[in-house]
Amino acid sequence: MKKKVYFILGGYPVVSQSFLYNQITEVIKQDNYDVRIIVLSKKEGSVHPAYERLNEKVIFFSTGRENGVISKVPAAIKAFGKLLFRNPVLLFKALNFFKYGRDAVNGTYMILADQFLDVKPDLLHCHFGTTARVIGDLKDMKAINCKLITSFHGKDITVYPKQYGNAYYTRLFNSSEMFTGNSKYIINKMIDTGCPVSQIVKIPMCLNTSQFHYREHVPPTDTVRILTVGRFVEKKGHQYAIRAVAMLKKTGIKFVYHLIGEGPLLEDSKALAKELNIYEDLVFHGAMMQNEVIKHYQLADIFLLPSVTAADGDTEGQGLVLQEAQAIGLPVLATLHNGFPDSIIDGTTGFLVPERDPESLFNKLMLLASDVDLRNNMGRHGRTFVESHFDSKIIGKELTAVYNKMLQTA
Repeated sequence: MKKKVYFILGGYPVVSQSFLYNQITEVIKQDNYDVRIIVLSKKEGSVHPAYERLNEKVIFFSTGRENGVISKVPAAIKAFGKLLFRNPVLLFKALNFFKYGRDAVNGTYMILADQFLDVKPDLLHCHFGTTARVIGDLKDMKAINCKLITSFHGKDITVYPKQYGNAYYTRLFNSSEMFTGNSKYIINKMIDTGCPVSQIVKIPMCLNTSQFHYREHVPPTDTVRILTVGRFVEKKGHQYAIRAVAMLKKTGIKFVYHLIGEGPLLEDSKALAKELNIYEDLVFHGAMMQNEVIKHYQLADIFLLPSVTAADGDTEGQGLVLQEAQAIGLPVLATLHNGFPDSIIDGTTGFLVPERDPESLFNKLMLLASDVDLRNNMGRHGRTFVESHFDSKIIGKELTAVYNKMLQTA
């Protein structure tokens, strides 16, 4: 009988989490386990058609708040009655607000504990530390009795410990047997927060390279096409890119800068472009599904991602769009930011420059815009780099090797 490996996701479907769906899809393809996906919050919308088969694996768990806070009362009462009959000791633990805080007080842990008693996985793989923290508490109170592996990705380890202190994840670090980080930077943050070093393994975010068709040769055009994909939030550093392309315009190089994404700083970015008299050279596309984004990768000459550390400590992790662009055959220009040195071979597949430095961005933009051969050479190296380090088949095998080791010691 196959071992049961269940993934835990905080929400589903989420358009920006294709990196998780790639990983889960690859584990399913290997057909080594009985795979299910437990979701704690149902989101609006749908996944990309490439991941639709995941829908049949999804189990939505109720937290009692799906229809508002008031609706939680009957759900909590029902869970109380069931646990009182099934497992009164667990009920007592789920209500221990001295230890577990708000989620014990508001009934969330009762409601979830009752549901987890009905599933009997051999291993749970929880994505994002904030969600795993809930699962770690449920395991601590014995609502869950199986091995747990937790994956940190970015804000969950760079921002929340800064806001709430390193003790924020203490119970999770004691409850989870293994942890993954997607880059050296994220792993170092995990260690700084108290994660046991011996239980950490590096598992990068992955992509299915077959979905990103490599461009063998990109013929030069009179107008250089620059592309950025990312939400308009502080950590994406859009303002520095806009200032850099404003400098590029003064050289007389013709370009169009395409920006894909939405977010709270979108209007600020448009205002800056108008202030610098380059608004007519920029195209703001808004949010797009991945198949549309891929079309823009195919048409671009340079991919630009000038990420920075935000004031609240929020940072990128690995920056999967960098791998997507390289898989297409695009040279990439990014910053010396956190996990990016793991994502780019500086000088070979692209360039890395200091954060918040428009002039350095401009210098490399001008170099790339002026040299078609350099762009093509970097694109070829980028494709090879991504295929050998970030393809979902490779990452899937690395991940299942970790699962097998954990399950053997069950």
